[in-house]
Amino acid sequence: MRQVVVAIESTGAEVSAGHRIIEIGCVELIDEQVTDRRFHVYLNPEQEVDPSSIEIHGITNEFLIDKPIFNGIVDEFLEFIGNDELVIFDASIVIPFLHNEVLLSETDNKERSLTNDFVDVLEIGKERHPGQNNSLYSLCKRYYVDTSSTGLTGALFRSELIAKLLLALINESTKKITSDLSRYEKGDNLVVVKTFSEFDEAIDGISKTALCRGVSNHEYPLLPSLFRHNDVESADVREHNLMWVFKTHAKPHLQSPPENDVEWLTIAQHHGLPTRLLDWSLSPLIACFFAVFTLSKSDGAIYVYDIGRFKKEEEIDSQKLEKIVAFFPSHATRRVTAQSGMFTIHPTSNMKLESKSIKKIVIPAEHKRYFMEKLVKYGIHSGTVFPELDGLSNYLRYLNGYR
Repeated sequence: MRQVVVAIESTGAEVSAGHRIIEIGCVELIDEQVTDRRFHVYLNPEQEVDPSSIEIHGITNEFLIDKPIFNGIVDEFLEFIGNDELVIFDASIVIPFLHNEVLLSETDNKERSLTNDFVDVLEIGKERHPGQNNSLYSLCKRYYVDTSSTGLTGALFRSELIAKLLLALINESTKKITSDLSRYEKGDNLVVVKTFSEFDEAIDGISKTALCRGVSNHEYPLLPSLFRHNDVESADVREHNLMWVFKTHAKPHLQSPPENDVEWLTIAQHHGLPTRLLDWSLSPLIACFFAVFTLSKSDGAIYVYDIGRFKKEEEIDSQKLEKIVAFFPSHATRRVTAQSGMFTIHPTSNMKLESKSIKKIVIPAEHKRYFMEKLVKYGIHSGTVFPELDGLSNYLRYLNGYR
């Protein structure tokens, strides 16, 4: 089956206001595989580009002045897409623009039309993740689609992203690694707090051994870094390769070698290697710090999980693990100690932690700075959470108004 992914840029947001297409980028898919065939063109719209649109896509009137008009490339464009299904992101915008351009290109001796069926990737995203931020880049981030530049630009680059995102969305295995906000119901296992007193009330009654984890975006799933990859089925192979190289090169840097695989994973996690471990804290305040300290524009969240019991490291065989378990790290560092650090370890068969006993406390983005200021008064800041010179420097940056 052949499909063609189409992305455009325009002089403005609404075709009904007379705006025109100024760029088209297309990528070919054959049997759900991206091929090397591309179609890309800039167009002279024969009118001015809105300044607000230039701020978004950077395409200026001066750049477009010597480019062809749509009527000059319409036959080439229609030949490339053929009668095959189009793949669009937000068809409510793109399809009317395409129809309008094809209609305007008709002449007395030649009628043209766009009759292709299409699939809207945005609608698939909305159906899969109702109530979430389903912009192109948010969905790419959720499905671990690489959005770094590949040398392509503009509409052609976005058509490649849309193609990769479509393939991730229709792959059933990606449900193992994406967030599902429907599991949390406000007033049941979801609380929104706007003041520190509300936060204190929300954590009142949790056990001393409850695990707490703070995330800067409440949409992030409880998923270890090893599994944050769109190649879901190759996690074990990736882990084997990562750990083999890490162990080979890490030994000269360690004062005492780890005694088991879980200790190796703990050290690797501390130094930023993707592992099957997920960081937690026994302190709700530490979790709150991680939810707010970046001051990002997304609502933050604290997950509270009373797992009930912990395993000893020597009792855990990561290769035979069947369910998620928690443990105290014996290879503790100053940072783990300062953060009252704990870990859960996740088997490949159960990558994402989901449990009815998990409570989610959401901090709206506009209240993050307030919470950060409160935490500083309680002695929870970069200088204490990260007890090294980098942490101290970050704390001093914060105190002096640097971002």
